[in-house]
Amino acid sequence: MTPLVPERRRVVITGKVQGIAFLLWVRNVANSLELSGSVRPLEDGRCEAIAQGDKQLVKQFVVACKHGPAEASIDNIEQFVEPVNARETTFVVYRTPWRQIHDAPERRPGH
Repeated sequence: MTPLVPERRRVVITGKVQGIAFLLWVRNVANSLELSGSVRPLEDGRCEAIAQGDKQLVKQFVVACKHGPAEASIDNIEQFVEPVNARETTFVVYRTPWRQIHDAPERRPGH
Protein backbone atom coordinates (compact mmCIF):
# COMPACT_ATOMS: atom_id res chain seq x y z
CA MET A 1 0.00 0.00 0.00
CA THR A 2 1.24 3.47 -0.89
CA PRO A 3 1.87 5.68 2.15
CA LEU A 4 -0.22 8.84 2.44
CA VAL A 5 1.57 12.06 1.59
CA PRO A 6 -0.13 15.05 3.26
CA GLU A 7 -0.62 18.27 1.34
CA ARG A 8 -2.50 21.53 1.83
CA ARG A 9 -3.51 23.73 -1.09
CA ARG A 10 -5.29 27.06 -1.32
CA VAL A 11 -7.32 27.34 -4.51
CA VAL A 12 -8.68 30.71 -5.62
CA ILE A 13 -11.53 30.27 -8.10
CA THR A 14 -12.69 32.98 -10.49
CA GLY A 15 -16.04 32.89 -12.27
CA LYS A 16 -19.67 32.47 -11.27
CA VAL A 17 -18.79 31.05 -7.85
CA GLN A 18 -20.37 33.26 -5.19
CA GLY A 19 -23.62 31.46 -4.36
CA ILE A 20 -24.16 29.26 -1.32
CA ALA A 21 -24.86 26.37 -3.70
CA PHE A 22 -21.28 26.61 -5.00
CA LEU A 23 -19.83 26.76 -1.49
CA LEU A 24 -21.83 23.68 -0.48
CA TRP A 25 -20.76 21.88 -3.66
CA VAL A 26 -17.09 22.53 -2.77
CA ARG A 27 -17.73 21.19 0.75
CA ASN A 28 -19.40 18.07 -0.63
CA VAL A 29 -16.44 17.40 -2.94
CA ALA A 30 -14.00 17.85 -0.04
CA ASN A 31 -16.07 15.61 2.23
CA SER A 32 -16.35 12.90 -0.43
CA LEU A 33 -12.55 12.89 -0.67
CA GLU A 34 -12.19 13.00 3.14
CA LEU A 35 -10.31 16.30 3.05
CA SER A 36 -10.24 19.00 5.71
CA GLY A 37 -10.12 22.74 5.08
CA SER A 38 -12.54 25.51 4.28
CA VAL A 39 -14.30 27.47 1.56
CA ARG A 40 -15.39 31.10 1.58
CA PRO A 41 -16.52 33.77 -0.85
CA LEU A 42 -14.14 36.66 -1.33
CA GLU A 43 -15.27 40.27 -1.40
CA ASP A 44 -13.98 40.68 -4.98
CA GLY A 45 -16.31 37.95 -6.32
CA ARG A 46 -13.86 35.06 -6.29
CA CYS A 47 -13.97 32.06 -4.00
CA GLU A 48 -11.17 30.68 -1.82
CA ALA A 49 -11.02 26.98 -0.97
CA ILE A 50 -8.40 25.34 1.20
CA ALA A 51 -8.07 21.57 1.02
CA GLN A 52 -5.83 19.35 3.11
CA GLY A 53 -5.29 15.61 3.05
CA ASP A 54 -3.56 13.00 0.94
CA LYS A 55 -1.72 14.64 -1.96
CA GLN A 56 -3.52 12.55 -4.60
CA LEU A 57 -6.93 13.38 -3.13
CA VAL A 58 -6.07 17.09 -2.97
CA LYS A 59 -5.12 16.86 -6.65
CA GLN A 60 -8.57 15.36 -7.39
CA PHE A 61 -10.17 18.21 -5.45
CA VAL A 62 -8.33 20.80 -7.57
CA VAL A 63 -9.44 19.07 -10.79
CA ALA A 64 -13.05 19.12 -9.56
CA CYS A 65 -12.73 22.85 -8.77
CA LYS A 66 -11.47 23.51 -12.32
CA HIS A 67 -14.70 22.05 -13.71
CA GLY A 68 -17.18 23.06 -10.99
CA PRO A 69 -20.82 22.03 -10.86
CA ALA A 70 -23.13 22.49 -13.86
CA GLU A 71 -24.56 25.72 -12.38
CA ALA A 72 -21.16 27.41 -12.04
CA SER A 73 -18.94 28.98 -14.65
CA ILE A 74 -15.24 28.66 -13.81
CA ASP A 75 -13.02 31.19 -15.59
CA ASN A 76 -9.72 30.55 -13.80
CA ILE A 77 -8.14 28.99 -10.74
CA GLU A 78 -4.92 29.77 -8.93
CA GLN A 79 -3.23 27.25 -6.63
CA PHE A 80 -0.85 27.76 -3.73
CA VAL A 81 0.79 25.07 -1.62
CA GLU A 82 0.64 25.90 2.10
CA PRO A 83 2.06 24.26 5.22
CA VAL A 84 -0.05 21.38 6.51
CA ASN A 85 -2.13 22.24 9.58
CA ALA A 86 -2.13 19.08 11.74
CA ARG A 87 -4.88 20.49 14.01
CA GLU A 88 -7.38 20.85 11.18
CA THR A 89 -9.75 17.89 10.94
CA THR A 90 -12.99 19.13 9.34
CA PHE A 91 -14.12 21.08 6.27
CA VAL A 92 -15.88 24.35 7.07
CA VAL A 93 -18.06 26.64 4.93
CA TYR A 94 -17.78 30.36 5.69
CA ARG A 95 -20.67 32.33 4.18
CA THR A 96 -19.35 35.83 4.87
CA PRO A 97 -17.01 37.31 2.24
CA TRP A 98 -13.39 37.81 3.24
CA ARG A 99 -11.91 41.12 2.06
CA GLN A 100 -8.59 39.94 0.69
CA ILE A 101 -6.33 36.98 0.33
CA HIS A 102 -3.30 36.87 2.61
CA ASP A 103 -0.25 34.80 1.82
CA ALA A 104 0.20 33.74 5.44
CA PRO A 105 -2.51 31.24 6.46
CA GLU A 106 -2.27 32.26 10.10
CA ARG A 107 -3.55 35.74 9.15
CA ARG A 108 -6.89 34.48 7.80
CA PRO A 109 -9.78 34.05 10.26
CA GLY A 110 -10.32 30.46 11.27
CA HIS A 111 -6.76 29.34 10.45
